[in-house]
Amino acid sequence: MSDTPKDDVSEDTAADRFLQQFTGYRIKRALLVVHEDMTETLVPLGLRVGTFAPLAVVAANPGISQTKLSDVLKIKRSGVVAVVDELERIGAIERKPVAGDRRTNALFMTTAGGRLWQQAEAAIQAHEDRLFTDLTDEDNDQIRDLLSRVILRAERAKE
Repeated sequence: MSDTPKDDVSEDTAADRFLQQFTGYRIKRALLVVHEDMTETLVPLGLRVGTFAPLAVVAANPGISQTKLSDVLKIKRSGVVAVVDELERIGAIERKPVAGDRRTNALFMTTAGGRLWQQAEAAIQAHEDRLFTDLTDEDNDQIRDLLSRVILRAERAKE
């Protein structure tokens, strides 16, 4: 491989062939595609990718604390506060004080938030069906399993 640039390589012909050997690079490229489409899917609902996950967690865990939400989503507590503020502002969730602990708020879905979650869940399911149409259910299960194993291994390595 030469360090001398070739005059015949333009932006139109530049390739990422050396990067394609890396699984992480391919995951990043796939994530960009998924993220862009997910963003477009959520806009009509007044949601962002960053508010969809917290909405899902609150829907599945009524009464969850902001601290626990932060832990589940692996985001800083200050980030959770901003997202909860945003979801509260659009009327999707509400904070309720926890009896006996003035510093902790429990998060609950509002009726409007429940409807929003149902719409968002259906929209994201359609988004995934569209993007992963060439994959079988078994393929999707395998991808989720493999990625879960990578995440678990990385988390164990931090311990």
